[in-house]
Amino acid sequence: MIIEWTSIILIILLLSVDLAIIKLIEKKTKIDGETKRKTFHITMGISMLILPYIFTSIYSVAILAILAILILIILKYTKLKNGIGTVIYSVDRESWGEIFFVISVLVIFYLSKGDKILYSIPILILTLADSVAALIGKNYGKKDISYMNEDSKSIEGSFMFFMTAFIITLVPLLLYTNVGREETLIISAIIGFNVSLMEMVSHSGNDNLLIPLTTYALLVTHINLEEQNLRINLIILITIFILVTIANRVKSFSKLTLVEAFVVGYLTVTLYGIYGIFPPLMLFLTCLRFPKQRENEKNNLYDARIIETNVLVGIIIAGLATITGEKAKFFITYSLAYSMHLSINTFVRLKYYFNLTETKSVIGAFLKGLIIIFIPSIIIHKIIFKEDIQIITIIISIIMLLISCIAIMIAKKEVEKEEISIKNGLIHMKIVAILIGIMTIAQLL
Repeated sequence: MIIEWTSIILIILLLSVDLAIIKLIEKKTKIDGETKRKTFHITMGISMLILPYIFTSIYSVAILAILAILILIILKYTKLKNGIGTVIYSVDRESWGEIFFVISVLVIFYLSKGDKILYSIPILILTLADSVAALIGKNYGKKDISYMNEDSKSIEGSFMFFMTAFIITLVPLLLYTNVGREETLIISAIIGFNVSLMEMVSHSGNDNLLIPLTTYALLVTHINLEEQNLRINLIILITIFILVTIANRVKSFSKLTLVEAFVVGYLTVTLYGIYGIFPPLMLFLTCLRFPKQRENEKNNLYDARIIETNVLVGIIIAGLATITGEKAKFFITYSLAYSMHLSINTFVRLKYYFNLTETKSVIGAFLKGLIIIFIPSIIIHKIIFKEDIQIITIIISIIMLLISCIAIMIAKKEVEKEEISIKNGLIHMKIVAILIGIMTIAQLL
């Protein structure tokens, strides 16, 4: 334990010296804020690669993470922010990226359970691919595909992210594992493509959390697949890409929204299987249909952050089902999350764009979520898992779906005009998260 405490102190000192050196370079060369941040990002990430070699206990890494987060908070919220803190906090945008970075290291260390490949590849992609994309996009990016409410993202930066992530995955798998050459190429392409798109739709520094977690999830679900299954996954990837490209004709969705739809689609298939794509796909295809859009809502543009609020709870449940191995047990709760989002979105459309009464809007929204997603999901559960769902579970789920409609009615009671915004998206997600949280806790108990 003394050795591990010594290692913790040495790592903290190393990172402190790193900050001081970058600050000194700043005074000498006047480097810009983004370059300073990414320089520290790279050196911090590389230093984290040694953790599996010096720590065996998750508690030691947790102590290191807590100390690092405390130091980062002090740098952000004290007078030090204008001193040595400018290395991290001189960029003029709100970001929690440095905190997410530390959390990611802790989570990946825990999940990898001493496997150096499963730990190193996600951390390396976070460290190098993210930095390369940011610097290339900033200095050479010309084609920005973001909408005004979304973080700026360039095609050039994303392409460099893909290439870097592809190489970072390819080399370790070829050199240090028994994975075949063709399998390695497919796995590297799938990971590189998905995480580069994940980086595209990230914001407020959450890429430092999403990139390593997505990389880890794709690694553990693909690394032991046979060649034939990997080819099938590659075909699925291409198919989803084609469907999303076709959906580009829908003017209500920004380009990054379609990117997010692609990532969610493939991640869902990876975590839950091909049948798991049904609930989010039906939400995506029918949220602005049945009833057909009216003229007064055709000018609304749904950006990536709004879509994120509609899928986050579902992705978390899919991840939980994968980790616990209880996919059958959680499938109805997973489907219910998307049913709720469809019902909530429908209530808003019926009340504010079709001018229906609140009662009619609740009934219409409830029936749409029930018929389009929930009932078909019960049938899918029966076919895939070959087991019946308890009647009490179905009844409680239907009641929860109705409660979600009533909850959004109450939340919008004093709202005269609805705006398509991240604020409203978060309100919708909060309702779903609370109700699904209750269902999930009940299932775990």
